[in-house]
Amino acid sequence: MSKYLQNIRGVVNVEITNKFATHLGTIIGNYVSPGKNVVVGRDLNIPSQMIKRSLTTGLMAAGANVIDFGIASIPVIHYGMGIYDANVMITISKSHLRPEDIDIKILSEHEIPLEQRHAEKVPWDQIGHLKYVHEYQDPYIKGVLEKIDSDIIKNKAFMVVLDCEEGTNIPLVPQILSILDCETVLIRCRDSGSDIDFPEPGPKRISLISELTTDLGADIGVVLDNDRDRVVFIDQNGNIIRDQTILSIFAKYVLENHPPGMNIVTSIVASQSLDEIVADKKGNLIKTSVDNVLNEINSNDAVFGGDEPGMYVFPEFQTCFDAIFAVVKMLEILAKEDKTLSNLVKEIEEYHRTGFTIECEYEKKDEVIETFMNKFESGDINTTDGIRVDLDDSFILIRPSRFEPLIRVYVESKSALKLQELTEYVKNMIENV
Repeated sequence: MSKYLQNIRGVVNVEITNKFATHLGTIIGNYVSPGKNVVVGRDLNIPSQMIKRSLTTGLMAAGANVIDFGIASIPVIHYGMGIYDANVMITISKSHLRPEDIDIKILSEHEIPLEQRHAEKVPWDQIGHLKYVHEYQDPYIKGVLEKIDSDIIKNKAFMVVLDCEEGTNIPLVPQILSILDCETVLIRCRDSGSDIDFPEPGPKRISLISELTTDLGADIGVVLDNDRDRVVFIDQNGNIIRDQTILSIFAKYVLENHPPGMNIVTSIVASQSLDEIVADKKGNLIKTSVDNVLNEINSNDAVFGGDEPGMYVFPEFQTCFDAIFAVVKMLEILAKEDKTLSNLVKEIEEYHRTGFTIECEYEKKDEVIETFMNKFESGDINTTDGIRVDLDDSFILIRPSRFEPLIRVYVESKSALKLQELTEYVKNMIENV
């Protein structure tokens, strides 16, 4: 069960080099201790293969045993941690931000102090073992099916349009949908061996699935990212559903099937509509930093959690951002509620919302936060992650980026006019610091 997700991102062969990856692997191996297991995996990206090999070498040099899943998605590898008695997993994949970047994601039961500079290598006779595993699909599929009502989904015989480009070379999601008697139209769910396409579900990919969903009369459209920890849902009319709306739909359903007082965890980015849904269903909403969602879910025994963009956690199954389980769970909700996705959306208030970035030098970020805090010192201020100010019918959130010289801004309001006014105000304020 993972509590912490740590992200390391950088340009391949410039910031994330083989030397860096080997050193990182040894640091992680030192923390894990010799003889313990670490599970690793990657996406189809060729640089991911190179970096994974170097990182594996570093782990073994520290005496850690490596369980290599090869090309596999985050949810599947995470589920395998229990099978192989590991409390740390590492995945390497193409970044969602820039094609030259790579992401190293570390999920662990305890936060690993990566600032350690010196890496200790074990003697030659204590070097860790490397084991390649291939039979990891079936346990995951079985686990998914045990946690949902398969029969009610089968009775609906849903048609699903599915885009899962740049994921694994084993089409796991189509297998699960086939077991559930879904008629699945697959788009690019194959090993293309190409690095041309971008792993983030972008406008072009989403637009294609939207058109196909309506043209074919499908019940739902789904776009998965390369890691399988993010998902975009499209209703039967081709409408792309907001991440915050999906969060509210899941939270509403989960709370309706639990006793009052259960915890829901999300980040500080959460919409006002989620506050209202959780309050209406007599739940408790916990807002935390973007990097701390998994830990808060564990610490507070939450029954559901999630975050933008399209990342959802169902602790009943596993404490991991799992887009595959989220797809199956959505089908279960559609079947049990006997409603279309568009009808579920109508039950959720969607407020006017915008998000954007503004260039800001690293040394000015603290000054921006301080200026913003002084401007709204009389408001309801939350400094869990950046600074969020809740007003009567609106909120403003400013979050300095950790990786880039940027400020991320979110503004939401129940009034379109006020949204525009607040947006212009925030832009002017930051640019004038």
